[in-house]
Amino acid sequence: MQKAIEKAVDLLFESLPFSKENEECKENILYLAAQKYERDLEEGSCPAEAAGNFLIHSDTLAHIRTYLGAKTLKDTSSAETAEEEQLFRRVQKRLRRNYILLSLFTALALNCVIAFFLNLSVRNFIIVIVECSVFGILLHLILKKQKHIVKQYRFFDASFVYTCRKIAEEKYDFYTKKLTNTIFGMFSMVFILFFSLSLGFASLRYSLNEVVNTINFYMFFILLFLFLALKNFFCRKIYANFFCKRKTVEYLCELRRISLASVCYYLFFDIVLLLLRNKTEHIFSIAMTVTAVYLIFAVFYNFTRRRNFTGRNIVFNVRKIICYTLGVVCFLGYSFMRLDLYLLQPYINTVSEVGQNANDILYDEDSGIYTISAKEDRFKILQLTDIHLGGSTLSIVEDTKALKACYALIQETKPDLVVVTGDLVFPMGIMSFSFNNNAPIMQFANFMRNTGIPWAFTYGNHDTEALATLSRAEVDLLMKSLSYKTSKNLLYPYVQPDVYGRSNQMIEIRASDGSLMQALFLIDSNDYVEAGGINEYDYIHDDQVAWYRRTVQNLSKQEGYTIPSMIFTHIPLREYREANDLYESGSSEVTYYYGVLGEKMIDKICCSKYESSLFDTAVELGSTQAIFCGHDHYNNQSLKYKGIRLTYGYSIDYLAMPGIENDTEQRGATLITLHKDGTYFITPFRLIDL
Repeated sequence: MQKAIEKAVDLLFESLPFSKENEECKENILYLAAQKYERDLEEGSCPAEAAGNFLIHSDTLAHIRTYLGAKTLKDTSSAETAEEEQLFRRVQKRLRRNYILLSLFTALALNCVIAFFLNLSVRNFIIVIVECSVFGILLHLILKKQKHIVKQYRFFDASFVYTCRKIAEEKYDFYTKKLTNTIFGMFSMVFILFFSLSLGFASLRYSLNEVVNTINFYMFFILLFLFLALKNFFCRKIYANFFCKRKTVEYLCELRRISLASVCYYLFFDIVLLLLRNKTEHIFSIAMTVTAVYLIFAVFYNFTRRRNFTGRNIVFNVRKIICYTLGVVCFLGYSFMRLDLYLLQPYINTVSEVGQNANDILYDEDSGIYTISAKEDRFKILQLTDIHLGGSTLSIVEDTKALKACYALIQETKPDLVVVTGDLVFPMGIMSFSFNNNAPIMQFANFMRNTGIPWAFTYGNHDTEALATLSRAEVDLLMKSLSYKTSKNLLYPYVQPDVYGRSNQMIEIRASDGSLMQALFLIDSNDYVEAGGINEYDYIHDDQVAWYRRTVQNLSKQEGYTIPSMIFTHIPLREYREANDLYESGSSEVTYYYGVLGEKMIDKICCSKYESSLFDTAVELGSTQAIFCGHDHYNNQSLKYKGIRLTYGYSIDYLAMPGIENDTEQRGATLITLHKDGTYFITPFRLIDL
């Protein structure tokens, strides 16, 4: 019945001019009507009768004032002096724009002050004084302009056409809802920052510099929320000035209640989580759950109590719902694609040791060089390349096939060493539906540990993609944690030469009498050129080539002759293309051994467009007998050019290229058999031939 009374009053004022005075009149009538309704109920009238009495007298404003016994109010029924809607729209737009600037400069000034306290110095003190002075002048000018606009148009004292009431009500509701949600978001951000710092201090994990960096990282988001809160508060104030003060006072009281409840909630859980910090490894996951529960409460609040302060609380806007839904789906999808999923573990647990490897392995802590002493005068190396483990629920079938292919090839060849020439994982999002490069690397290391075969690794262009969960430095640390001291079979160097690239190393293969059979150079071909275009591949840089030269010369001097060596890398050198062009032209400068170039997706040979001096240096030194690469999944050609065997490894990939899981001719591995006298044989193994 009270809703009917409110509706009658709304209809009464619907055609009247929109002004602050009229809105106060309306609020006064609603207040008196509610009192009269309650008195009639107390005197024995039923709800329908009490409401009916009011509705009978609600035909005119004068009639209803007389019925309610209200004080004499100015008759505002005339709309002759009402201003146009266009003026209302223009002025409120100017006021909003000024308030947005006011909020922005206030947030920036606060940021300057906080930055000063985080970096105390005389120089910063002078800077903050200058900045705050500038922002202070700008704020003064904005406030002065704001007052001028209000005074010029008598904005809050004038009467506007009745259609402006709907505009003001909609904008009031809009900014009220925005302000409420911003408050919830700001408290969540402050909690995450406060919890991170308190956890760091409690566990002595943060230095003062790390504390400053953490605050600086979160401060951007907190100041963003502060700006939004100020902007929504001031913009809401524009329209709240037209309505009664009681409405604003009640809403501000509600904001205080929300703030107090939020502080108590987050403070309680911050204390609880700090007490549990040493009892669980998932403390941050629990903290995020606490935040998620709080935000669920915020959603529940929006559907319930917030309607007490808005005319239309929940407005279903199809476009907004679609946009928000897409945003949530993208966020959840991105989060899911970064998860560590150890889905290959059941298969890996079934992998058994291929054969007891009796070769001795020594690691030099100073040089970072591994030395493998062969028990026999023959040593077998299996090159695996472009395995492309996806690590997601949608790539589990392809990932399992890839590991089974690797295992079949290892069982068939029984190598003494496996060299993976890049693209072990594929954290691209597309095809793999995963950005995770942590779990797949760990699972492959676990797989190789079960085989009992030592293995080495050089990076490809996909192993540390821009969106991958682990960066270059983090993958390097992960590989070191999985390396020989832990696993006894991953030969990843703990000490690396100070040259460009993520990992460059040399492995010595020595015979039982100590003589050098081969020096294996694993050289990072790097991934993409910084600030380059899509698929603009990097190259082997000059300092890497200089390191290769020094190492060959020093080892040759130590051994007393030009040592035999091989190079393993991922992206083919430009000389691969040069040699193939000569071969296709029928030149005698090139010797063909086997294989084809089946790559068609981008280029026949996808090498860098930048020149590298590695090949010319290798020819000059006369040490390197063969270079092995991957990268081009359908290429497996082997040619000799200028005395060096240029060989593409057979790839494993079931995932990274459309339709490649159904192709079979290109899938396999390359076996390199070394002999004591420095000679070698290269034997391709296709998976379909096993």
